[in-house]
Amino acid sequence: MDKGVIPSCPPIPSGPAFHLVHRSPSWDHYAVDAPSRGEEHFAVSAELRPGQGPDGDRHGHFHDWQFLTGLVLDAGGFVARTYFGVPPYLPTQFRLFELDLHDPAAWRAGNGRTLAVGDLRVRPSRALDGAPHRVEIEGAVSLDSTPCARIRSTLGFLVPMPMGVPEPAGPGVPVRPCEVGRVSPGSVLLGTPVLSSYGRLTSPVLIPLDTPGSGTEPGRAVPDLTIVEVIRQASLLCAGLTCGLRPERSVTAALTVRRRGAAVVGAPLHCTAVPGTLTVDEHGYPRVPLVLTIHQNGRVVVEATAEVHQDF
Repeated sequence: MDKGVIPSCPPIPSGPAFHLVHRSPSWDHYAVDAPSRGEEHFAVSAELRPGQGPDGDRHGHFHDWQFLTGLVLDAGGFVARTYFGVPPYLPTQFRLFELDLHDPAAWRAGNGRTLAVGDLRVRPSRALDGAPHRVEIEGAVSLDSTPCARIRSTLGFLVPMPMGVPEPAGPGVPVRPCEVGRVSPGSVLLGTPVLSSYGRLTSPVLIPLDTPGSGTEPGRAVPDLTIVEVIRQASLLCAGLTCGLRPERSVTAALTVRRRGAAVVGAPLHCTAVPGTLTVDEHGYPRVPLVLTIHQNGRVVVEATAEVHQDF
């Protein structure tokens, strides 16, 4: 069943548009027009432009994997509402997001077009009043027929709760785009960090209020794409400042993000990154593991682990 095109990730306007095709293992529930209660399979595909790097730049060393975050959110929300009976008015929010680039070399951005193909398996994880409030997603991605990434995520669909408008945060000085693997100054989400003697790095998070998809109104929840991007930028910034990896030739090759609470726009928000031991993998690539947290008002709202690899 062909349901059409999944829109690209909002914060990266030049990202690819994925084509989604439903491959149902069972058609029994369609006979009575009932929501699926089992696992549903989907195929997705898209072309990445030549030399596609961060922010749509043509000179990035790696293809920008952030389009996969948008794919999980967009496709997961679409599938949950279309096939699992989730009410359309419930907003999509990730509870878990894991990414593993098990072949970072396959993500090098060349001069020709690259075909991205993925297989997604989506299943409900909890049913309430006939409609699931969570779906679990697992998937594998190939670039030009080379298997190169695995995705696992849990999306929640919750009734939005009203939030009070917090006091606005003070101005912050953003780091240079090259320090967080970005090209455009407008896409930098981290301010000047404080670095301890043992490598702990803490940066203010700079949430734009006028960028579609990345920012939002004060008092509203920080978008999921922004949270993942903050974690990625912090991992590259910390790996560069504490371990000497070059951000322009590095990629966050493994990522696990777990939500612990709600973060709202307008109140001071900070991200802390702690590096592990710098080693090399079986191919000789330098790599460093990191533990990261995003905290607001004295409490942790997101926990994450990441691993940054640098190419030769």
